[in-house]
Amino acid sequence: MKFNASSSELSKKLSIASNAISQKAIMPVLEDFLLELEGNNLKISATNLETSVVLAMEVTGHEDGNIALSARLLLDTLRTLPEQPVTIETLDNKIIQITSSFGKYKMASDDFEDFPQIEEAPDGEKVVIDSIVLKSAIEKTITATGEVGVVMNSMTGVLFQLDFNKANFVATDSHRLIKFTYNGLNFDSTKSFILPVKGLGLLKNALLDDGQVEISWTDKNAFFLFEGYKIMSTLINENFPNYNNVIPVNNESVLFVNRKDLINSLKRLLIFSNKSFNLVTFNLSEDSLTLATEDPDFSQDATEQLPCKYDGEPITMGFSAKFFMELLLNTDDDEVKIELSNPNTPVIIRPVEDNPNEDIILLLMPLIMD
Repeated sequence: MKFNASSSELSKKLSIASNAISQKAIMPVLEDFLLELEGNNLKISATNLETSVVLAMEVTGHEDGNIALSARLLLDTLRTLPEQPVTIETLDNKIIQITSSFGKYKMASDDFEDFPQIEEAPDGEKVVIDSIVLKSAIEKTITATGEVGVVMNSMTGVLFQLDFNKANFVATDSHRLIKFTYNGLNFDSTKSFILPVKGLGLLKNALLDDGQVEISWTDKNAFFLFEGYKIMSTLINENFPNYNNVIPVNNESVLFVNRKDLINSLKRLLIFSNKSFNLVTFNLSEDSLTLATEDPDFSQDATEQLPCKYDGEPITMGFSAKFFMELLLNTDDDEVKIELSNPNTPVIIRPVEDNPNEDIILLLMPLIMD
């Protein structure tokens, strides 16, 4: 094998592929990139057996071939080089040589035939969605996924519900829930699956800002095909909680408040809160919002008032300031609408401005106060 490529372009592609490589690989070849050259087309593959990526880039090819080589060594070398042409070629005894304007660097390769074969996307049912929509859906929901070992395994990923002309993307860690709905699909049936965080992160980093993504699946894996990329991820084979049961439908009190003002206020109060719970109380009465927190262990407290519009009975509720802020960051609106009922019922946060093709529900469980 021998080819020339831009150091920065190759580094960029390899960086995306490296997200599929585990730091604790169960066999040496899983620490490698598989490079396959045919003409001027270079195919780059990486896998940890749970998530895989195959991507293509155009290079100047001189000699076709396949090699498996250390992802860390190759990436570390390219990242330290300024933009310039580099040559990668196979020498005798499975030695790989990288040539730059600064010098030559040699490393041993592994047997490319030991590299696991990555499953092809299946024929049959599939759905197509805009890349920017899918990227937005992942970015908005991934923050509400739970930690492995802390919650049920099904809560450590995002639920994809493909339902005729719409898609729901749902994540929850039992304290908060995010449901992002996109209306604009054309699908002949329904399908749902849970994509784990590793697959979500790999997909999010690879997705382009334009174009379309073709989604297909088997019982065990989901496949995402878009320009120059194929990403595969194993699925979480468990039932997702019935999230509709926890979304209240009768929150009659409504609070309208500036989103950025509320975020900044919560940031300041978080400094003075007890670090175990980050509890901040919301004291609401007619067109009045008072936020308060304290940490008796360090004799510190803080109180702020924010302008708002509130229609409802006077109420005091407690929330995790950290979780509340993270939810507010999932919408770009200047003002948010917060629907609430009583101190023990979840609140729903929505953007004020409607998007005809998108809808988002941000739900947060209150903290029970003494």
